[in-house]
Amino acid sequence: MHKYFNLESLEGSFHLADGNEFEKTLKDTENHLKFFWNFGAVSLKLAIDGQQILLQPNQLLSCTYLQKITVLEEHNQPEILFLAFNRGFYCIHTYDSEVSCSGLLFFGSNYNPIIQLDEAEILRLRTLISVLQEEFDTRDQNQEEMLRLLLKRFIIRITRLARKQLFNKKLPEKELELVRQFNVMVEENFKTHRQVADYAALMNRSPKTITNIFAQQGDKRPLEIIHDRLILEAKRLLLYTDRSSKEIGWELGFEDPSLFNRFFKTHMKIPPREFREKYAQYSF
Repeated sequence: MHKYFNLESLEGSFHLADGNEFEKTLKDTENHLKFFWNFGAVSLKLAIDGQQILLQPNQLLSCTYLQKITVLEEHNQPEILFLAFNRGFYCIHTYDSEVSCSGLLFFGSNYNPIIQLDEAEILRLRTLISVLQEEFDTRDQNQEEMLRLLLKRFIIRITRLARKQLFNKKLPEKELELVRQFNVMVEENFKTHRQVADYAALMNRSPKTITNIFAQQGDKRPLEIIHDRLILEAKRLLLYTDRSSKEIGWELGFEDPSLFNRFFKTHMKIPPREFREKYAQYSF
């Protein structure tokens, strides 16, 4: 099954696929934000930016249009529900205040957030997907708005689960929002801003406040999130482009190539050239 809606005026598109259509639709939606829901009994093995991910039954994964994704095992008919949408159909940054998901599901410190679904949530999502399927087949003047509303509802449900499962439950909502905003800021500015103080200024907060809130969260330190995002981009450029280490370093804001090489080796334990050679099989 593959259902889709195209919004020609904005070059927008929204896709829903499962079964044999899943992998083909995945290849055709590289510039889309994506949800993968494994509703079967067998795990699905994926490679995301060179990292192997095992999506277990009743788990849901979200990915961005920046990530390179491939299925590592052949399936005759994978029991995967796949949703994909681009900015033209629903722009996360524009509507982020409505769904508050950008720094949780797509551009957070955990770049492959996996959500576990219980029986009650599975029932809710199945009902929502059934309504979505009906709307994809309903061609009238309200179809676009109905599809967008249903997608928004889906995103909100998954965001609520992410807040419960991926973040410190004791953290107040106001402080959790600061963590999320910091993640979004890093995504938008990591090539030009590398210090926590830079982001504190953008957010009108003190570096100490941000650092203390992340310490309460018990996850990575703010500086680690900045460094991890730089490393992630460096890995993508090494695996999926033919640019030299010097060119990649310049693109990421390192004026001296030796500084980039040292930064990469410190985090990955091998220099950029060796990383590219070792993981070349993930390039495509």
